[in-house]
Amino acid sequence: MIKNLPLDLRVVLTWDADNTDIDLWVTDPNGEKAFYGHPLTYQGGRMSLDFTGGYGPEEFLLKHAKPGKYKVEAQYFGDRRQAVTGPTTLQVKLSTRFGTVEQAEQAITLHLKGRQELVFVGEFEVR
Repeated sequence: MIKNLPLDLRVVLTWDADNTDIDLWVTDPNGEKAFYGHPLTYQGGRMSLDFTGGYGPEEFLLKHAKPGKYKVEAQYFGDRRQAVTGPTTLQVKLSTRFGTVEQAEQAITLHLKGRQELVFVGEFEVR
């Protein structure tokens, strides 16, 4: 890409363990959940392809965000690695007004406990 595309919302999930599958879920104010099995939302949200190995990223983009609350979750599906370093850590970066001079970012880091864990990352409101 030559330049950033302006977006109301951008959510990026990465993690620190190779051969690991963590899925990003974003639920919009309509109650519609974007995830690998439902990558396009009625509102225009787009989820990236499912990344089942490596360190991610998985990304959710929304050009025009409807006002309301958005919920971000991560589903730790599993891994195929030797667990020498302990539990996996995930990082989520939320950007609003991405690609504009008004861009704002928040970063969240969480340590996971086990497989098949659904983690509530956070909820944010668009006005």
